[in-house]
Order: sequence, then C-alpha cells, then structure tokens
Amino acid sequence: MQNGEEYMNQKRKFTKSLIRPIFNALIGLIMLLSFAIGIVGYFEFADALKQQYMQIANGIAENVALGIEPGELDKYLESKTADDEYNSIREQLQHTANAEDCSVIYIAKVHTDSKEREYIYNVVSKTSGFSPYDIGFRDEVNEEFLNVYDSISKGESELHNFMYARNGYTTSVYPIKDGGGNVVAIVGVVKNMELLDTARNNYIVKIILLEVIIAVVSGIIWIVYMRRRIVMPIRQLNDASLGMVEHLEDGTAPEILVKNDDEIKDLADSFSTMYHEIGEYISKLETVTAEKERIGAELDVAAKIQTSMLPCIFPPFPNRDEFDIYATMDPAKEVGGDFYDFFMVDDDHLAFVVADVSGKGVPAALFMVIGKTLIKDHTGLHDDLGEVFTEVNNILCASNSEEMFITAFEGVLNLKTGELRYVNAGHEMPFICRKNGVYEPFKVKAGFVLAGMEGIRYRSGIVQLQPGDKIFQYSDGVPEAMNRKNEQYGMQRLGKVLVQNSKKTPAELLPAIKADLDAFVGEAEQFDDITMLCIEFSGKDKKTDISVTPDKDSIKTVTEFMESTLEEWKVPMKVANKVQIAVDEIYSNIVYYSGATNAKITVTSSDEKLSLLFEDDGIPYNPTTAKEPDVTLSAEERDIGGLGIFMVKKIAAELDYRYENGKNVLAVIFSERKGESAR
Repeated sequence: MQNGEEYMNQKRKFTKSLIRPIFNALIGLIMLLSFAIGIVGYFEFADALKQQYMQIANGIAENVALGIEPGELDKYLESKTADDEYNSIREQLQHTANAEDCSVIYIAKVHTDSKEREYIYNVVSKTSGFSPYDIGFRDEVNEEFLNVYDSISKGESELHNFMYARNGYTTSVYPIKDGGGNVVAIVGVVKNMELLDTARNNYIVKIILLEVIIAVVSGIIWIVYMRRRIVMPIRQLNDASLGMVEHLEDGTAPEILVKNDDEIKDLADSFSTMYHEIGEYISKLETVTAEKERIGAELDVAAKIQTSMLPCIFPPFPNRDEFDIYATMDPAKEVGGDFYDFFMVDDDHLAFVVADVSGKGVPAALFMVIGKTLIKDHTGLHDDLGEVFTEVNNILCASNSEEMFITAFEGVLNLKTGELRYVNAGHEMPFICRKNGVYEPFKVKAGFVLAGMEGIRYRSGIVQLQPGDKIFQYSDGVPEAMNRKNEQYGMQRLGKVLVQNSKKTPAELLPAIKADLDAFVGEAEQFDDITMLCIEFSGKDKKTDISVTPDKDSIKTVTEFMESTLEEWKVPMKVANKVQIAVDEIYSNIVYYSGATNAKITVTSSDEKLSLLFEDDGIPYNPTTAKEPDVTLSAEERDIGGLGIFMVKKIAAELDYRYENGKNVLAVIFSERKGESAR
C-alpha cells in the first residue's frame, strides 16, 4: 500500500515538473512570435501607409493634369486676369483639395534659367494653414525640385513623387504637355504626412497591448487546460468519431458521457449535433447541387441577354458599301463590363462606341446597360460629341451610389466625306491604318472618365479618313492581358500584330489578334474583359445634281450650288478653281446662246476624278469641234467667242459631247489629286 501511494506521489511530482518547463517554453514561444509578427507588421504597415499617401497624391496630380487644356495657360500668365473658364477650373481644384485633404494643389510654369516657379493656379485646403498665391506669383525652387522637373521634361518620368523630410509633406509632380509632347507646365499636389506619424505611434501602442493580452490569455488557457480532465473526454470523442459511419447508416447518434461542465462538454454536445447535421447535409446535398446548376443556368441566360444587346450580326448593314465594320467582346466572367456599339445616326453618319466599365460581373454589366443607352440616346442630339459626353457624364454622376465609372471612346464617321469626329473619356488610344498598310497609334487626348466627377467638360476632335483607311479600337483587356510569367501583352506587340495583318478585312483582323493574344496568355486566367472593334472606310462616289431654267437669275443659283458642293466634298483648291471656271463658261453659253428651256448639271466625285455632266434641250452644239481662237492675236484682232470653250479644253482632263434624245450632253472630267490642299 505504501509503495502504491509513493508511486502515485512520484507520478504527480513528475507530471508537475514536466508541465512547468513546457508551460514556460510555450509562453516564451508565443511572446517571441507575437513580437516578431508585431515588428514585421509595423514596417509593412508603415510602408503600405506611406505608399498609399503617395499613390493618392499621384492619382490626384494625374487626374488634374488630364483635365487642363495646355494652350490656355500662357494666356492667363500674360493677362494676369481670370475669366469664367479659369474660375471654373479653380473651383474644381478647390473642391478636389478639400475633398482629398490636400494641403496645396497648384499648376505652375517652371523657369529653369531663374530657378523660379510661376503660378497659374494655386489653391489650399481649409485645414492647411497656407494662403493661396495669385496668378503670376513666383517663388524660388531648390535643386531637388529642378532635378525632378528635368527628369519629367526629358520624358524620363511622367510622374515623380518625393517627400520633404524636414517638414513632413509629400509632393507629387505631373507634367502638362502640348500636342508636340513638350512640357508647358506642371501640376503639384502637396499632402500633409502628420497622420502617417500618428498612425505609426498608435500602431506601436496597439502591438504592445496585444502582446500583453496574448501572454496573459495564453497563460490562463494553459493552466485551465492542464487542470481539467480532458484526456478521457477526448478519447470518448475519438471513439465516437471512429464509429460515425456506422451510426450514420442506422440514423442514431452515440451517447457521449462527459462530466466536465466546460468546453469539452460543449464539444461533446456539438459532436452529437454534428451527427444529425451531417445526415441532413447529405440529404440536402443534391438539392444544393441542383440550386447551383440553376444559378449557373441563370448566369448563362444573363450572358446571352448581354450579348444580344450588342450588335452581333455581321455585316450589320449589307446594303451599305461605304464601310466595313466588325466587333467582338469576350467577358472575363459570365457577364462583363465592357461594351461596344455602332449605329446609323442618319443616312450619312455612322456612330461607334467602345467602352469599359470599372469592375466585373453583374454590377458592371448593369452599369454598362445604363451607359450604353445614354450614349446612344444623346448621340445625334448634338453636332459636338463633347456635348454628348458632358451630358451623359452629368446624368451618370447624379445616380452613381456605387461610385463606378466608364472609360469610353466614341466616333461619328461622315460616310460622304470621310470626316471622323471623336471624343475620348479616359479610354485607350486607337490605332489608325492608312492606305499604305501601316497601323500607327492615333494619339488623342484622353479626357476624364465618365461618372467620375460632375461638371466635367469634354472636347471633341476631328480626323480625316480616306477610302481604304481603317480604325482599330479596343479595351485595356487587350494590352494588359498577362501570361503565367506576369508579362503583359503590351502595346508594342499589339502594334506589331496589327501591321502583320494590315491587309485583312475587319472580320479577318480581329480573330487574328485574338489568336495571337490567346497564344501569348496560354493557360493563364483571363482577368479582364477583351473588346475589339475595327472599321474600314471604303468611301463611295459622291453624286449630286441641280435642274434649272436657263436664264440670268439662275447663274447665281448654279454658282452657289457648285461652291457649296465643292466645299462640302473638300475638293482640293486647285481642282475646285478649274471646276468653277468650267461651270461659269459652259453654263453661261447655255443661258445666252442655246435657247434651252431646261438644263441639268450633275456632279460626280470619286477617289481619282471629278466629273461634270451638262444636259440641255437647246440648239445642238458640239463644243469639242469648235474652232480654237488664235491666242497670238490681240483682243481687237481676234474673232469674238470661242475663248471660254478653249480654256475649258485646256484645264479639263477629258471633254466628251453627244446629242441624244433631243438634248445636248457634255461631259467634262477633271483629275482630283488628294494630296493638294483642300478648300
């Protein structure tokens, strides 16, 4: 008996001696790990917070620069006065400074020779404590700032961020460039970094408190755990788990007797409950699977609905030969946020849109529907596409609780003249391919995104297309597609593929690009929607006519008709002058000498020539056989008449006459050289 008691005492003593070092080691390990995690977390937190501040300042500077018209800045420096446009931009800058908690936002011209900065705009936030500068105010800049400006001017950096360690501010500088790529001014955004230091100190205090709490809680848990009788209840639970399959088959649950009134008892009760729930789960699994299939089917229907909203029948206008168009959209998810659209504004104008909604999935798709509808509804209401985007932006901003935005490019092509009017709201720049077969980036100024900020004014542009020219537009999912090596497809590769396939029609070009894109991406997951659109302007013979009664009053009518036609068709000045001379001479002869009661003039223009066709019911007369005047004689010696027809013969490329159906029919043809300056 004595030996038994001694054995039990030794066992308890051994257990206690074993528990103590294990307890101490565990607490030490927990403290060490928590301290290491706290140190690493502090540096990661501080760096992330610093980068966040820099990124916010960078984004604000870039957005401000994109909304500034470079050509207007020097005007304000010269006049030192503010107009309505200046005040509007200043109000926008002031709003941004207050909303984004920027100490200072300025736009200035840098004079490197005098090491001065001349301010055009300067606004300060309500809490900055600074005073704004007037137009034309100058201050000196240090070498650090001049180095930043030199880097930007040389194109080495579009954006430069640096911190003034001496006073706790971070400053971002972004260039404003003219059409030639020259830096005309800079945007500076200054943010106070006091919150960064405060956040760092608070983080240290929280880490220390957390480590103390972890140490205390760990000690309490360990003591409670070791004092409780947990081995036997856990063994019971283990035995019960081994027989789980058997009990599930007969629908019963094992009885687990646990005397402890603690977490182990709760675990035992939970174990019993789990048996029942697993059985119910198995019975419901088929129902859940069926529901998942139903949701998948609904998403598939949603994808089909979205696809049906986009023009997908090609060719879309089989009776129109002035252009060829093809477009595709491949969503990253079941439904996407990209969209394209094209439609006839009227009989002579084709509109097309390529856009990208922020985000993915169903929310982006719904916002896409709204944006697509608004753009289409407003196109045609204004000749200026800038006004279209201005109105659409204000409508989207008024009901944009989710703070989504749209990048969009819209163009309206005049099918008669080839004139392309366009507007860009933060979208990718398109590629243009001339008849020489070389695709080049069409560098257009990107305005602010749609739905990003109310009150933005958008500006449109114009480019002239010739028959055979192509426009290729796309979403950022194309150049930003990535392979498994995290390499981007990129603009350079896209441009190369476009050049390689420049002879292909739009319907052939887009699949070729998609095939090359798929080959590059490989097995990598598609993370963004991919949208592409290509238009080829074919042009057509332009034709118009006028029927008049030949008299003196009709001469002015015919002259005005010809002037407006030649101007609308942008006929080169040299050709237009020849045409006007021919019309004046020939129609004057019809009025004064033919005795005609009806006359008709038909004008036809193709890519290479311009033709005039004169028809009248007057006396038969063939001007091609008329005797040429002797131009070597003086005006007094020369016979009257014939000089006008002689002049027409000299300036025209071809002259043809016939008399048919009781009418004089005279055709006059001119060569139309597209390289000459237009009216």
